[in-house]
Amino acid sequence: MKIICTQENLKTSLLTVGRVVSSSNTLPILNNLLIKTENGVLKISSTNLEIAITTSVRCKIEEEGEVTVANKTLTELVGNLPNKNINLTTKDNQLFIEAENYHTNIKTLPSEEFPLIPKIEGQNTITLDSQDLKAVINQVVFAASSNQTQPEISGIFLGFDKNELRVAATDRYRLAERKTVLTKPVQNPQELILPQKTAQEISRIIGNQKGEITLVFSETQIGVNFNDTEIISRLVDGQYPDYKQIIPEKFTTTLTTEKSSLINALRAASVFSQGGNTVKLDILSGKQQLVVAAESSELGRSVVELDAKIEGGDNSVLLNHHYLLDSLAVMDSKMIVIKTISDSSPALIVPEGQDDYLYLVMPIKS
Repeated sequence: MKIICTQENLKTSLLTVGRVVSSSNTLPILNNLLIKTENGVLKISSTNLEIAITTSVRCKIEEEGEVTVANKTLTELVGNLPNKNINLTTKDNQLFIEAENYHTNIKTLPSEEFPLIPKIEGQNTITLDSQDLKAVINQVVFAASSNQTQPEISGIFLGFDKNELRVAATDRYRLAERKTVLTKPVQNPQELILPQKTAQEISRIIGNQKGEITLVFSETQIGVNFNDTEIISRLVDGQYPDYKQIIPEKFTTTLTTEKSSLINALRAASVFSQGGNTVKLDILSGKQQLVVAAESSELGRSVVELDAKIEGGDNSVLLNHHYLLDSLAVMDSKMIVIKTISDSSPALIVPEGQDDYLYLVMPIKS
C-alpha cells in the first residue's frame, strides 16, 4: 500500500473512528484500526465488536493494500505532524509514515485478523435531516439508565410512525421524550432500541455538519450513513417499557418561570444539597412565586425566590437538582413550565409554547 494524504484529512478521520477503541480490549487486534484501499478510496475502520465505524479519507492512492495499526500510536503521531502531505507506505509488516523531515515506522498486524464488519441486509431505510436527529438524541440520551442489568432502558427508544419520529430515554427515575416531524413518510411503523453509546457517537459524528442521514436496520443491527462515515451497531434486544402510562394526564398546579433564573437558583441550592442532591420546590400561588431551597445540617441553607406565573393551588415537591439541571440544559426556550400534582407524584417540565418535548422526574420521598 502506498498513499498520500493531507495531515488534516487523516487526523480528522482518525479522530472520527478512534473513540470506539477501548484501552481495556482483551483482543490486541481490537486496539488497531483497519486501513484499507477499496475501489480507489482509502477507508479507516474501528470496532469494539458492538459498534463499528468506517470513514473514507480523501487522498491519492498510488498502490492498493490493507493493514492494521495501533489506534493510539497512529492518532497521536499524526496529531503531532506538520499540516502538510503525509506519505503512508507498508512494507515488511510495518507502516512507514513520512512528512517533511519526519520519518516514522509503526509495527502492524495482518488485516486478516481484524473482525469482519457486517453489512446490513435489512430493507428498512429511513432518511432524515442530520441536525434534527442530533437534536432529538441530545435532548434524551442523558436520561438513559447506566445500569446494564436492565439492557432495555440502558438504550434509547426510537419509534418511527408515518410522519413522526419519537425518541425517549428513562432510568425509571426520570423520563425524556422528544418528537420530530419526518420529511419523508415511513410506510410501516418501526420501533427499535439504540445503545446509548451508539446514540452518542451518532450525535458526535454529525457535529455541525448538515445534510441528510440514512438509517438502515434489520432485526438485530442498524447502519447509519452520513457523508463519508458509516456506523454499524447492534440493537438492544428486548421490549422497551410502555413509558406513556406513567405520564399523568392531569396536574393540579402549573407554573411558568424564566429558565436562566431557575438554573441559577438550582446551582445555588446545590451547594447545600451535596449529600442527597435534593432541592425543595415550593409553589406559592398566592404570591405567584417559586421558592427553591436546600439545607444542610453542616453547611447551612439556601433559599431563592423566583417570580412565576402560577395556575392552581400551592404545592411542594422534593427533586434531584442534577436531574432538573440536565433537562434545563437541553431546552432552548426562554421560559419553562413545571406541572405538579403532589409531593408524591412526578413533576413534568416542558419548554413554554412547545409540545414536542417533555421531561418527567420522580419526586424524592422526605
